[in-house]
Amino acid sequence: MNVRWLYSTVKDEECAATLLREKGLLHQERLCPSCCSDLMQLGRGGKVWRCHKRSCREEVSIRTGTWFEGRRGRLKLQNAVGLMFFWSRGYSSMKVCSDELGINKSVTCRWNRCIREVAAEALAELPVQLGGPSQTVELDETLFCRSKYGRGREYTRRQWVFGGTCRETGQSFVAPVENQSSRTLMPIVKRHVRPGTTVITDEWRGYRFLAREGDTHMRVNYSHSFVNRATGAHTQSIESLWSHAKRGNKIRCGTHQTSLPLHLCEFMWRKRLASGDDPFEKLLQDIAKLYPPH
Repeated sequence: MNVRWLYSTVKDEECAATLLREKGLLHQERLCPSCCSDLMQLGRGGKVWRCHKRSCREEVSIRTGTWFEGRRGRLKLQNAVGLMFFWSRGYSSMKVCSDELGINKSVTCRWNRCIREVAAEALAELPVQLGGPSQTVELDETLFCRSKYGRGREYTRRQWVFGGTCRETGQSFVAPVENQSSRTLMPIVKRHVRPGTTVITDEWRGYRFLAREGDTHMRVNYSHSFVNRATGAHTQSIESLWSHAKRGNKIRCGTHQTSLPLHLCEFMWRKRLASGDDPFEKLLQDIAKLYPPH
């Protein structure tokens, strides 16, 4: 799927509604909520469901009982599909949405957030556990910063993020944390790292609990070298993960602390796409699964 497909397939509201019905985001059929006697029919160019009984004539918006109901219902379905497509491709910026779809800044921000919430729920449905016997997981923490007024060197908002990546499978996790203490990190490690894993970290004392948990714990002292010459241990895989995660943060000139968790969920959602997956199709599948029409 590409932009040419988008513009040729989603030409108007009716085409957008047809696509969303085919993908399971809108009702394929509805019983009349008033008389409950028969199936309703589409009317007004496919914008409403209408009871065909003369004694009833009840009308219901095609958005009612779907993910598009409520605040999301203010955007035309054609534009909604376009924004979702651009988001899935990673370029739903305010400028792109304004130039290509005529959507203003506040609507673009709200919809980007709504779609990130879908990504977050999709990740929560499939929690990841890394490692196991004969597998190696690198753990590390990093600092995400937002410069004052979005520019310059003075940082006023900071957020620690803890994460891990498995060398053998490439699977990863990230989690915003309040601090780097053992009390904070230990529950996250237990949730995401299987027992018997070889774990590699830096020398931070917050990781000392790993040896007590029975995992093989190897450490790298960054003040001497990025590779432990005695054991060959290194954390280059997790450092690569941080580099990719911070790329979007740098483009945005930092991310507000309250928005960072959802941006991290978006990053992980994209990272977990299987080879050959179409991100737009995957997004539609996630919405249909998490918010089926009711």
